[in-house]
Amino acid sequence: MYGYVLHFPAPIDVYLTIHRAVLEVLSEDGGAEGLLVHFAHPTEEGFALTEVWESKEALEAFNRDVFPKAMSRTGLPMGGPMPEPVEFVPAAVMTPRAFDSEAAR
Repeated sequence: MYGYVLHFPAPIDVYLTIHRAVLEVLSEDGGAEGLLVHFAHPTEEGFALTEVWESKEALEAFNRDVFPKAMSRTGLPMGGPMPEPVEFVPAAVMTPRAFDSEAAR
């Protein structure tokens, strides 16, 4: 397994815009095979994103095949420096079911 956390200096609304676009692309084209856990939350500086994948290669496939399509739908600028990921190897992951907050709707 492969996990990481990213801290973005942007409002949570930026994340929600991207999240909606990713869900649209996934519903149309599929993708995100190997994603085990994905969650984001607001922080004092912006928002944090945490993901756990079956492998780093699965994340790289998502970033190659899904993420650019989603970003092109958002109208948000691409490019610029990305935050440095804090990488980790999960000891265990348990996900009995998916949850969606009111903010994501």
